[in-house]
Amino acid sequence: MLSNLIEIPLNLFDFEKDNWVFSNKSLKLMFYSLVLIMMRRISLIVIIFFSVTNVTAQTPEIGVFGGGAYYIGDLNPYAHFNQTNYAVGIVYRSNFDNERIALRIQAIYGQVEGNDAFSNDLNQLNRNLNFSSSILEIGPLIEINFIDYIVGDLSRKKFKFQTFYLLAGITYFKMNPLGNYQGEAIELQPLATEGQETSQNPSVKRYQLNQISIPLGVGYKFNVTKRFAISLEYGIRKTFTDYLDDVSGRYPDLQLLSQEAGQLSAYMSDRTLNEEGYTDMNYGMSRGNSKNKDWYSFFGAIISFRIFDHETCSKRFK
Repeated sequence: MLSNLIEIPLNLFDFEKDNWVFSNKSLKLMFYSLVLIMMRRISLIVIIFFSVTNVTAQTPEIGVFGGGAYYIGDLNPYAHFNQTNYAVGIVYRSNFDNERIALRIQAIYGQVEGNDAFSNDLNQLNRNLNFSSSILEIGPLIEINFIDYIVGDLSRKKFKFQTFYLLAGITYFKMNPLGNYQGEAIELQPLATEGQETSQNPSVKRYQLNQISIPLGVGYKFNVTKRFAISLEYGIRKTFTDYLDDVSGRYPDLQLLSQEAGQLSAYMSDRTLNEEGYTDMNYGMSRGNSKNKDWYSFFGAIISFRIFDHETCSKRFK
């Protein structure tokens, strides 16, 4: 089974002059193979999650998440909570008998955006790029409580009705960067705005819209009644792409880009503000910082409902 998870077909490569070189479709096929491996592993984690929780969980909960989302990247390098949008989701959580660990699986949908026009940096203002993207995130997370916590316990003596917690996990997410063109939202990935898969960058493939992220965060949860609890949390996601905002490398030759990918690609690639108007003066210059990957954040509140009462849970999991 393990060999099936890590096997990558040898036909991804051509053998030429004693060197392994990529065939035309090898990079895309390799990425799909790696994504498939990661999705299989996430699926395995989810299966283990439900198997373990069915045997050892103290009290399962279901809940809804509501809050905000923002991103950190080339169009918003430092300002947390800047250009915040909405985020909503559903959560299933299982609390273990040791009262310190909870596992959960969640699906969250949010919107992030960035716009150079809102920056205080003159270079960003002149670059004049913007984007927005929906994010659908699905995956398992683990919560580690600072102190013992029992869902539904309202006793103030042992302080098990509340706790701070840490969270971490590995999740799949789907993005789709859009740019604003004359009031219309345009998908940016197909436009190859940095010359991907053109004669300028023939070996550079268009970035993938399906990605993996590593959530990290902190939270505080407390019981409201014997059935309802509220969690307040902040989580930031480490991604492995620099194209959540469609900005990473250098400006391409706009004339070649226009010929090979269309005039709209050239226009969305370089929207620099200058007195001369539309020119090719930025060719070869940095459009973004490819050394730093993009991040995004979900923060807000979870209102959860304990599915079983304590008596039912005790009988069910004995």
